[in-house]
Amino acid sequence: MNLYELIAQYPFLAALLALLGLGVAFGALLGFAAVRFKTEGNPISEQINDILPQTQCGQCGYPGCRPYSEAITEGEAINRCPPGGEATIAQLAALLDVEII
Repeated sequence: MNLYELIAQYPFLAALLALLGLGVAFGALLGFAAVRFKTEGNPISEQINDILPQTQCGQCGYPGCRPYSEAITEGEAINRCPPGGEATIAQLAALLDVEII
């Protein structure tokens, strides 16, 4: 019995095997793409975090510099870090291309 006769006799099995093959192929492609094009966090948030003084004082209203840097990327004001002072605000404004507050 050749392949054509087998497909003609069992069309449901042929369709199932075809979908299974497509699922495996596309799953492997998506898995490869997820590994190959993976990004670690938000690059802008990382740059903002590098500018902040890392004192973890909480004066900005956040428990540390990383949460505050993530909030800045979502639109929070850049002038809530007293330990950083005006120099930090100027650096953040230059990085984000916004007006100094």
